Amino acid sequence: MRTTPIDRAKVAMGYQTAMQRPCCRNCAHGEQATRTGAYNDVYPWRCNKGGFGTTVQAVCNQHQPVQQGSAA
Repeated sequence: MRTTPIDRAKVAMGYQTAMQRPCCRNCAHGEQATRTGAYNDVYPWRCNKGGFGTTVQAVCNQHQPVQQGSAA
C-alpha cells in the first residue's frame, strides 16, 4: 500500500481518529441513552458503570474498550 505525506505525518505524530482514542462512545460501559422527554434530558449517552449521563467525547479513568467481534 502506498503512503502519502499526510499518512506519514499522521503516523509520526500518533494521530488517532475519534473512534480510535478512548471516549465514552467506544467504552464497554457506555450506551446511547433513551430520550425521556424531561426538561433536563440533555445527555445523549449514559455511563452504566457510574450511572450518569454523559457525552460521547467524554472519558474517565475507568474506560474499558468495547470488544471488537467475538468467537462464535
